[in-house]
Amino acid sequence: PMGDDGMGKQLNSFLNSWADVVASPTNQTARGVVLTTAEEIAGRMRQTASQLDELTVTTRTQIEAGIGSVNRIANDIAALNQKIVEASGSGRSPNDLLDQRDKLVRDLNKYVQTSTLQADDQSLTVFIAGSYPLVLGSSANQLVNPPTADVAGRLSLSLGSSNARINNDLLGGGELAGLLQFYNNDVGDVRNQLGRLALSMAELTNRQHMAGIDLNGNAGQALFGSINFSTAVIQEPSVAAVLSLAVDPSNLDAPTEFQASDYTVSYTAANQVQIRRLSDGKYFDGTDFSSNTAVDVSFPAAPGNFLNFDGLRLTQTTSGAVGDQILLRPFANVAQQMRVALTSPSQLAVASPVLVEADPDNSGTLEVESLYRPGGQTPPGGWTGTTIEFVSGGYTTDGGTTVVPFTSGQPIEVDGFRLTLRGAPTVGDVFTVRPPAAGETITQNAGNGQALLALRDAVALDGYTLSDGYIPVFSAVSSSIQSAKSAAEFSSGVAEAAESARANQAGVNLDEEAARLLQFQQAYQASAKFLQTAQSLFDTLLQTFS
Repeated sequence: PMGDDGMGKQLNSFLNSWADVVASPTNQTARGVVLTTAEEIAGRMRQTASQLDELTVTTRTQIEAGIGSVNRIANDIAALNQKIVEASGSGRSPNDLLDQRDKLVRDLNKYVQTSTLQADDQSLTVFIAGSYPLVLGSSANQLVNPPTADVAGRLSLSLGSSNARINNDLLGGGELAGLLQFYNNDVGDVRNQLGRLALSMAELTNRQHMAGIDLNGNAGQALFGSINFSTAVIQEPSVAAVLSLAVDPSNLDAPTEFQASDYTVSYTAANQVQIRRLSDGKYFDGTDFSSNTAVDVSFPAAPGNFLNFDGLRLTQTTSGAVGDQILLRPFANVAQQMRVALTSPSQLAVASPVLVEADPDNSGTLEVESLYRPGGQTPPGGWTGTTIEFVSGGYTTDGGTTVVPFTSGQPIEVDGFRLTLRGAPTVGDVFTVRPPAAGETITQNAGNGQALLALRDAVALDGYTLSDGYIPVFSAVSSSIQSAKSAAEFSSGVAEAAESARANQAGVNLDEEAARLLQFQQAYQASAKFLQTAQSLFDTLLQTFS
């Protein structure tokens, strides 16, 4: 991840590029480097999102090929069942046919875990997912191909018709179970992590950038383009409710509260819903996701017809009906939308819109380290300036009597600005923070650039700083890879041992003990194939990010 082309390296190159601009605010070359590195990280995120899409297409193709193999093997087992019954009925020994059928069952377990039941006439019934009959005597049921997809695009197997869906959790093991798990869950989890990182970076940067002044004296614009959440709300056409999703504009900490998760919204009344966070199964109680059981929450009447949670705002424009089900995927399509909105280095809003002046009679050693307006904050109406006077025990503002303790290097936050002073004050020292006077040049200060540079150390995602924001993505992938590799190696060894023991039974009819051994061997084969498939897919996924 930290290679020259890795996402972590490119993310840090962008965050660190503000340092040269802070050192030389009017230097066009330094400004150009910021835009270049911004383009690189945005492009890397788009490329990674595209690679995830390609991986999804490839995985679906593998799923369809696996279903085709299962159907072919099932047909062959049914045909052998018929031949074995005929041979047994005529008094001939069908040992060769039995061996062929055993091999087909083993081959079938590479794709889907099975259980078998042999009848008195030596025909074999083959079940998948516990109790779904894939082969009954000389008849074979077919898995529907292509697989059935729900409204969110998640795939599941169906036996006989698309209405007879099989719960994926019942599949047990085998290549198809591994592919479905990867397609439905693992890729989506990584896409959510990537989208959350992209949205948090864009929101933190845009909010702070818009609090500054560019080289032309204009208010800062969004550095990254806006994200369209129209595809984040997924529902069946029959659902009456109309919802929209956005970043919570009223929450200054919204970019640090995002959770890499999808959500379900279930209507229990026209304006009453239950919201469940799928990453941990918790329910929204109107304040946070702290409930393990379903909680009804209501949309207020317009204009406050919205609910805020996890840094997001869910707005209802049309009431729903009881039973309406909606899926929210706020981060699934964020990374591919990442774009740099600025076209000129002079548009970078490096300057702070506020100035600080030290009284010429100050006798302490205080020096201004930084001054800027935090993203999203605005001064009080009619604000003309704030006077900070140091007294015994701290400082007061605008001649007030409340004394606030002062610590060198700790920011003073008042009236929508953040001033950091270092050194030791003397009683009577005064600093005045004010907006610029008409015609006063402020474009050469770098106060807002300092705030943008400080974002690299801002705690943003799961306790990680923004500069380390890629770590949750790689941690999730790496952990899954390691678990899949370890389990695959163990299960493969057990499967080989079971196969060796089974081979010792070859050439004779299976007694009850050998039948149980075959079932164990089938289960181990399916589990090993499941985990080997997961290992291969995760290796591909890790290469996508490195």
